[in-house]
Amino acid sequence: MQFEQQITLAQQELSRCGIQSSNSHPISFHLLHWGGIKMPLPHYCSFKTNIAVFTAWYSLLFVIIFFIAELLSNSSIAVISAIITSLFAGITAGVSMAAYYHYSAKRHALTPWQQLA
Repeated sequence: MQFEQQITLAQQELSRCGIQSSNSHPISFHLLHWGGIKMPLPHYCSFKTNIAVFTAWYSLLFVIIFFIAELLSNSSIAVISAIITSLFAGITAGVSMAAYYHYSAKRHALTPWQQLA
């Protein structure tokens, strides 16, 4: 089965469960799909995969926020401090998001990705 067909079936199943499109297809996964990476929606990904994707996304987001804040303020932020803080915040957000999607998939008894047909 084609990846696009699986995505369509997954979105239909999520819609039937009452999960909104903005929740089922977050911007991080939109960017991955736009970049040509064929990855299941987060409700259908493994817990570890979701941790990796969301940790990377939020860490990058927090680094950008720190550097913009540094540019706009008169005080300087140590680069290593900004990176470590961003990684910690990204890991925290990544684990939280992965836990949410894992719990949501279990609660709605979603079909495993490989069985979508």
